[in-house]
Amino acid sequence: MTLRRFRQDLNNVTSWVLLIVTVATIVTGLIAHLWDLNGFTWHTTFGYVMIAAVVAHLLLNARQLFAYSAFRLRRGIRSALSKPRPTAARRAPVPTGKAATAKAVLLSRRGLIGIGLGATAGYALGHGVRPQPQLARGTDLGLVYHQWSAAPGMVDAVGALTSLGRQPPLYKAYDDSARLGLPRPVSAGGLPTEIAITRRRSVRSYGTTPMTVDELAKVLLLTGGLTTDGRRTHPSSGALYPIETYVVVHDVDGVAPGVYHYGVERHELHTIRTGDFRQYVVDKGLNQDFLGEGSAVIYLTMIFQRMRFKYGERSYRYGLIEAGHLGQNLYLAATSLGLGACAVGAYDDRGIDELLGIDGAEEVSVYLLSLGREA
Repeated sequence: MTLRRFRQDLNNVTSWVLLIVTVATIVTGLIAHLWDLNGFTWHTTFGYVMIAAVVAHLLLNARQLFAYSAFRLRRGIRSALSKPRPTAARRAPVPTGKAATAKAVLLSRRGLIGIGLGATAGYALGHGVRPQPQLARGTDLGLVYHQWSAAPGMVDAVGALTSLGRQPPLYKAYDDSARLGLPRPVSAGGLPTEIAITRRRSVRSYGTTPMTVDELAKVLLLTGGLTTDGRRTHPSSGALYPIETYVVVHDVDGVAPGVYHYGVERHELHTIRTGDFRQYVVDKGLNQDFLGEGSAVIYLTMIFQRMRFKYGERSYRYGLIEAGHLGQNLYLAATSLGLGACAVGAYDDRGIDELLGIDGAEEVSVYLLSLGREA
């Protein structure tokens, strides 16, 4: 009798532990998803504890599970072989009086479950729904977006379970365009990292000596290309890489003037259009003349859906952060090679999007950097 009571107590404790760690695993999983916490050890720990609790629960209830399954199987076979017998209908006793009825409803299992679910839903709606930002006159929309995409509330966890579209390909294809394979640069040469960082500055005066295709290839590879082990040269949230790189070539030995897309996967240039676009670049760059005096201008664009399907409203934040990573890579690569670069954020978005051949809706330009040999 003592052993039986101990087994029942152990089974009860195991059931409660299983319930608690299951809820904890769900909550920590949602937290890890919403905040992109790949190394969130609490979720992993609760997951392992849940597995152990499930195994213990099954072992403690194995006899009842098999016995009940066998009972249901025998009864099903018996029912299939025998004719159904009419049974007298039995009515459950109905409590009399309003007080008895209300008490029965409140103390029933369904009543208690309903109260619990109602309380949980009320708490979630009261504390989890974010109020709509108030757009006062003169409000900075950037601040409004920042507040709106701040730390997710409880109700936003439901959004993690909804579909925001499919993940697009990681590499943009230009199957019908002419391709120019770029030389794979050697790793030797250039300034050490610490010197390149301390010497980095924005350069707006460029000489007349053109860059070489080898220099352009190395800058593109170090900015956002693939290394020999197949990794990118910059970090990306969720390894989704929403940033694409384009080059408007003005004066580079070995590359005709024109607009190109940098094919990261094969380290090559895809021809979008050829011709001299110096004046167009200057005009759409709000008359910043140095944009037409260097050897090339690097444009960074963002494909929203590469992150939107996973990160929703916070995708734009992560994409801009990644563009900054590439911009600093370009600065350091140019400085290390004795070149000059200057980042620009002020330009005519629609004009640049048209130049690059992108729609300005699903893919937009977010950053540009001039590049050339320093005067």
